[in-house]
Amino acid sequence: MKSLLAEMQGHHNKQTTYMRGMLDGRAWYKALAALELARSLEVGFRKDGSTPRFHHQLQVARLVATLLPHLMYPEETLAAAFLHDLREDHPREVDAGALAAQFGPLVAEAVWNLSKKSGGLHKDYPTYFEELARDPVASVVKLCDRVHNLHTMQGVWSPEKQREYADEIRTWFFPMIKAARRRFPRQYAAYENLKITLVIQYEMIYNLVGRCPCEGPSIPQEAKP
Repeated sequence: MKSLLAEMQGHHNKQTTYMRGMLDGRAWYKALAALELARSLEVGFRKDGSTPRFHHQLQVARLVATLLPHLMYPEETLAAAFLHDLREDHPREVDAGALAAQFGPLVAEAVWNLSKKSGGLHKDYPTYFEELARDPVASVVKLCDRVHNLHTMQGVWSPEKQREYADEIRTWFFPMIKAARRRFPRQYAAYENLKITLVIQYEMIYNLVGRCPCEGPSIPQEAKP
């Protein structure tokens, strides 16, 4: 267990160092500050006892980084990737005013749109995904967040919960991609890349956990890339 912990920590530290260097090299100090804030709050380990809590935010940001040439606001999208869980998980330390003052209104709004609950407010799914589809930053971060969550849920969630989580791709994510892609054609390639990844993940999950015989085709043909 110690060797596994050391290996995971070393891998995580190396990726964090690389990300810091990339942001510093581009003089993206807003995103760098977002990395440090998230890292300072997301301390400790996840349920497996070896994965740092900050690893999720780091992986979401790494996925965003592969899409930078196709993004309207690359630095702001990276900053939002680091901050996307903080209003829900650390509401006392992170509020809208503080985010806007440090990172600007675009990032603060994106983090708000990425939060399903905050300050006693619980958004229903139609409202939540409508807000995401109208935000060029939050829409990309949410898709990257779902890609990473789907990648890490095997062996943690029951098959039923995995199917339910995967079904949200078809019900909510594909319509959101379609709407955001029309509003922000500059980001078309980013949305297509993430849609293709989600299609592959969706099919793989159902191949692994099985499909109820009463269910129809896994993904409608019009949603296929």
